[in-house]
Formats: sequence, C-alpha cells, structure tokens
Amino acid sequence: MNGTEPVAAVEGVASRFLSEMTPGAYGIWGLFALVGIAIIKGWPAISDAVTRAKMAIGDRRVSRIEKLEAKIDEQRVSYEAEIGILRHELNNVTAAFEALLLLIESKPEDAAAHVVRIREMRDRQHASASAEKATVRAARIVAAGAAVKGTGE
Repeated sequence: MNGTEPVAAVEGVASRFLSEMTPGAYGIWGLFALVGIAIIKGWPAISDAVTRAKMAIGDRRVSRIEKLEAKIDEQRVSYEAEIGILRHELNNVTAAFEALLLLIESKPEDAAAHVVRIREMRDRQHASASAEKATVRAARIVAAGAAVKGTGE
C-alpha cells in the first residue's frame, strides 16, 4: 500500500459526488458557501453592532437612574422642609398647652383671660405656619417648573 491510495480514494468519492450532482444542487451548495463566507466575514461587524446596542441600552438605563435619583433628592429636600414645619407646629402647640396649664395652675380664677391670650398666640402661630407652608409649596412649584423646562429642552 503506497501513500497515493487514500488520495485516490478521496478523489474517487469526490468525482463520483460531483458527477451525480444536479445543477440545482450546485446552486444550493454555492448558496450555503456564500452565506457561510458572508457570516464569517461579517461576524466582526455583527459583534460590534451588538456591543454598541448593549452599551446604548446601558447608557439609557444609567441616564434614567440618574434622573430618578435627582427626583428623589428633590422630594427628600421637600419632605424634610415639610417635616420641619410640622415639628415646629407641634412644638408651638405643645408650648401653648404647657403655657395654658401653667397659667391656669397659677391663677385659676383668670382662666378665661388666659385662654384668650393663648388663642391669640395660636392665631399668630397659624399665620406664621401658613406662610411657611406657602413658601414650601411655591418652592415645589418652582422646582417642578424647572424640571419640566430641563427635560423639555
């Protein structure tokens, strides 16, 4: 057995395969070969396009997260201001109640006059609290307007 027998055998199989193929089979095999070559040559471009698409999706997500975090920070500031107002109002009510109790304990016979003074003090506190609340609401409206202008540009 010499070294040319396997080559001859392969050539025989290949020539028999090619002789039995119809013209349509040549076209199909040629199409497969062209598609395979196109995929192999185009693979770097396809891979690059997929990578760019993934990066664009990631960038959009990061941008959205940053916007949401900014919105949360704005709300946090607003809520902290509102909580501060409520604490101030609670402290005022507590102080008025303590003052009323002290005045009634010291002079129970003048309780009606004490109540009038405490009511006047509470009216001033309500006016001041209303002004604080209006300021917080105005700040929210201004911030919301700035946010709308910022996203609309």
